[in-house]
Amino acid sequence: MIIATAGHVDHGKTTLIKALTGEDTDRLAEEKRRGLTIDLGFAWTRTEQGHWLGFVDVPGHEKFIRNMVAGVAAVDAVMLVVAADDGPMPQTREHLAILELLGVTKGLVALTRADRVDPGRLEEVRAEVTTLLAGTGLSEAPIFPVSGITGAGVPALSHWLAEQAVDRMKQPAPPQAGVRLVVDRSFTVKGSGCVVTGTLTDGCLNREDTLTVAPSGTKVRVRGLQMHGADVDRVPAGRRCAVNLSGDIDRNAISRGDWLVAPWLYQPTDRLDVRLTLQPGARLHRGALVIHIGAAAVSGRVVVLASSDDGSPLLAQLMLAAPVQACVGDRVIVRDPAMNVTLGGGEVLDPFGLRRGRSADSRTDLLAALSASRDAAGSLNTRLQAQAQGVDLDPFARAHNLTDDRLDELLGRLRPVVLRAGAQRLAFAAAHWTQWQSRLLGRLDQWHQDYPDRIGPTEAELTRLPGPHLDQPVRHRLLQALIDQGELSRSGFRFRRPGHRPRLDPTDQALLEQVLRQLEGTGLKPPIAGELAEALGLARDDMLAFLERMDRLGQLVAVAPNRFYRPESVAELAAIAVELAEQSPTGAFDARAYRDRSGIGRRLTVSVLEYLDRAGVTAFINEERRLQPAYRQRQAVTLSNNEENGYTAKP
Repeated sequence: MIIATAGHVDHGKTTLIKALTGEDTDRLAEEKRRGLTIDLGFAWTRTEQGHWLGFVDVPGHEKFIRNMVAGVAAVDAVMLVVAADDGPMPQTREHLAILELLGVTKGLVALTRADRVDPGRLEEVRAEVTTLLAGTGLSEAPIFPVSGITGAGVPALSHWLAEQAVDRMKQPAPPQAGVRLVVDRSFTVKGSGCVVTGTLTDGCLNREDTLTVAPSGTKVRVRGLQMHGADVDRVPAGRRCAVNLSGDIDRNAISRGDWLVAPWLYQPTDRLDVRLTLQPGARLHRGALVIHIGAAAVSGRVVVLASSDDGSPLLAQLMLAAPVQACVGDRVIVRDPAMNVTLGGGEVLDPFGLRRGRSADSRTDLLAALSASRDAAGSLNTRLQAQAQGVDLDPFARAHNLTDDRLDELLGRLRPVVLRAGAQRLAFAAAHWTQWQSRLLGRLDQWHQDYPDRIGPTEAELTRLPGPHLDQPVRHRLLQALIDQGELSRSGFRFRRPGHRPRLDPTDQALLEQVLRQLEGTGLKPPIAGELAEALGLARDDMLAFLERMDRLGQLVAVAPNRFYRPESVAELAAIAVELAEQSPTGAFDARAYRDRSGIGRRLTVSVLEYLDRAGVTAFINEERRLQPAYRQRQAVTLSNNEENGYTAKP
């Protein structure tokens, strides 16, 4: 169990910790010379039941509020220290306000220097403290009169802490999570190298684990672990520890405010969307403020996204001058460095705030709904309902520190439509996915009505129709789902309803049937326009004009100016490109490989590959061709059993 002190300067915090643990937390020469705590101090002791109590001693002077906030950022309880002879003082109140903004609700009050006052004064101070705590998270905190010099009252306080440690051990184990350790000290040990200390807020840390330093991105390995001065192989969540790191790092490369995180969690951010509570009378301004999160203090600005007139929390975006590592639920403190006052604080709703559209009604409505969500399941359900274009699951899992197993369990409970689209894994509410299908089919039906003589639109033409749009990889998966359901058919690169038949005038229909018969059996090397004209007894220019018109209607596909394919033959051309790319160790192939595989000759190969580039199947890079991004995730183009459907893209 980790307990932090809080309270006004010179009220005996360090003396009380020494009385409880026997250790002096003032380790700096300047601290000892001035008798004033400047930086964080640490001590620990063991209860009679064998449980460890760790203490974080924070400075009480107003000049060192930054260090104080760092010390109370990740603790189980707080020990608010008030000198009985002085009573509550300015920093008592500011520390209490910070604790309230950080959501600290577990703790006690120690009335120190109780040996210096009479019983009447002691009761007077007790009443002042009770009034001060009323309405805060510490309103039920017990009050212990103590003396760090004589030891009076210390046994009772120790007994209460021991009971809390027992209760904490009875709490359920925290859920699986990625490692997050907030760093509060970094130093070098001769013969060992870089050592950091901090609190493991999430996950389980093991010797030999590979971690990432955030926000720098440096990769490190856990060389050794210590808790309470003893070597260990494993540290559970909620414990303080010292970590000996190996890798390309030294004490100057990692400092207070950094995090050690599981590599998959690493995603620094400089925009935090938060729910922010302001202190009474506090006013935000456009100038630079200091944002405290974890043990870090970063300059930044506050942009209010939605305010209220009833004093309820604001929705705001914190725009930071430097990136930080954050998760949903992390607490923040906002201070004005010029006035040296705390303006407010709150919690992170989305660690990956938007750069554009942050003030849109849809966005603020989502943030308001997220502020009412108490867990990851509620947050995901809220997003599924609000985000018709899907929820990207990878950043969602990082934002909520969800391991794969926990995310899968969550998806199993909510049962959204989950699909892999390019590099993303997206989840859609079932109702939204059905609506997208209906909208797309509605567009296609309208196309058939507007252009009855055409076989159907290409994907690009379908996308340009009025209505909401999806990113290309998601659009591919939506089209594929409709093909699988029999709602769509595909001819080459065009889509149509299965029952749709283009209505050509009798003359064009008759000539088209003759052309299709000429193309039958020619495989991937159809005759050129002049050869078709000669075979059917037409002038070349008339035949070429007809073929171009059939290309516009989708009945044929112009791969080159004088070479026209049946739509289903184009499927084979694309399938060969996919096959070559997948069989290549580099994912690339050249024209020679395509020529050899297709057997269509050098000149026609060049025309075919240029067509595939235009069609979005391949891209020409450094004299080689690679599949376009829409096909990279093994979306192999395969021939359909029904030749009318052309080809389909399947994962």
